[in-house]
Amino acid sequence: MKIFCIGNSHVNIFRGIDEVFGDDKIEMFKTKHIGPTIAYNFYEHHYPQVLDYLSSTNINITNDYVMLIVGEVDCRWHLPKQAELQNRNVENLIEECINRYFRCYLDLINRGYKVIVWAGHPSTTSGHCDNESSPVYSNCEYRNTITLYWNNYLKKLSEENNIPFLSIIKYLIDNNNLTKMEYFMDYCHLKSSMVIPFVYKELKLVLDI
Repeated sequence: MKIFCIGNSHVNIFRGIDEVFGDDKIEMFKTKHIGPTIAYNFYEHHYPQVLDYLSSTNINITNDYVMLIVGEVDCRWHLPKQAELQNRNVENLIEECINRYFRCYLDLINRGYKVIVWAGHPSTTSGHCDNESSPVYSNCEYRNTITLYWNNYLKKLSEENNIPFLSIIKYLIDNNNLTKMEYFMDYCHLKSSMVIPFVYKELKLVLDI
């Protein structure tokens, strides 16, 4: 069994090296970085790349899985910002965003692929930052509240559609709803070497392997 992890730079988690870009070092995971992506318009703008990649790989649709890696930047920047700009309830925005994104999983299943829904993870404990290279909106507690709601709603849709759901977020947030930055190599990318044991642990529960 192999898991094909396709998405933005956070596919680094599954490479087995503490670098944003590099070669795969773990046999189970095959990663494909398709550039900067957000969940809100993933189906329209990036999903065709996913299909192109899958059609060109040696994926075994009987034994292998597809897992999309996207959503961290939505929770870190776009969702809290749009909630303020549009004067909307952030939970409603999260559900709208995920409903749009979840079409990818349903279509993959219709095409005969086995899928796992990846939950995403929190970002820095640092405060608001408008720097385009490392944008962060609002404060850590608020962003983590958004991320937790994001994960809970994704889990709900996954269960309704009998799709395995994989989350390691409980290892990454403390009792004060703050991110444990020792697991990060920068403001948003996780250290593969430190979090991959969590991935394996949760995978055994999700897939019963």
